[in-house]
Amino acid sequence: MAVVHETIEVDKVASDYLSDVVILSELSQLAVTAWDGSLSIYDYSDKKVQLNTTLRHQFPLLCCVACGDRGEHIYCGGVQGEVLLANRASSKFQVVRNNTATLGVTSMCCYRNTVICGSWDGLLQVVDRESNEIVFKMQLNDKILSMDSNNERLVVATARNKVFWWSLPLGKDGSFGNEVESGLKFQTRRIKLTPQGDGYVSSSLDGRVAVQYFQDEQRKFAFRCHRMNLADTNFVFPVNGLAFLPNSTVLYTGGADGCVLCWNLATRKKVDQLPKFNENSVVQLACNNEILCVATSDDSFKTCAVVNEDTELQPSRLYVVFLN
Repeated sequence: MAVVHETIEVDKVASDYLSDVVILSELSQLAVTAWDGSLSIYDYSDKKVQLNTTLRHQFPLLCCVACGDRGEHIYCGGVQGEVLLANRASSKFQVVRNNTATLGVTSMCCYRNTVICGSWDGLLQVVDRESNEIVFKMQLNDKILSMDSNNERLVVATARNKVFWWSLPLGKDGSFGNEVESGLKFQTRRIKLTPQGDGYVSSSLDGRVAVQYFQDEQRKFAFRCHRMNLADTNFVFPVNGLAFLPNSTVLYTGGADGCVLCWNLATRKKVDQLPKFNENSVVQLACNNEILCVATSDDSFKTCAVVNEDTELQPSRLYVVFLN
């Protein structure tokens, strides 16, 4: 039986593609980046969500991360390789020094007093937050698509179905990491460490999620999701979003079919499906113990033969699901 949750749609959301959503739990805030170059910060409380402030960059933003004791420091990655620190007091971005990325910074994560950034040109860079400059760099052979970290490990999904993982901090042993196959047949969209830190999940273009463990190969498995089976054909949708309920085996998946599904990895079963939000794709998910954030955008341009200025896309929308 599906669990009934209260869901609200957030006002004043960028109409352009929503590229990342991060929850600042200690501050009861959300940070949302978009392809129009905006970083929007929202306050949430008492089942209400209100826009706090918006910072604007001249080029599209692809990702963001919140660091610090309370998550008060927000870094963003830009489509031209920029690594930016959001200064909320001045409503401006500060450029991180010594950055040599030339293509889009697609993913960021925090480790202690640093920010780890990955880009389309295969460059891993570590930002020291005190000096606001890059202090370590590592070049991979493939485009970095997604990554995640905890207090012990960094896991990175790259093109050609490769996954790399390192013990943190980066550079302590000069290692190029542990390289494994992703467990997926098609390109990876998202990768997340399990809350227990014993493994990771990754999702792909062909409606699959792979679950793998660092110390026990026998436990690995994969499952199909976000598919529509009709009498004469099957539709398969990319799995764009992954989010764990903290300290649990509960995983949310968001697909280009516009649906959010809930899974228990311990039992390997689907336990819930949220009502479809709209006809757009679910492109981002974020979750803590209070809320699940769902970003939807029109990504039909990804499968269009021709995209030009006359191509009209449906506006993006953002939802907050208050969890029981």
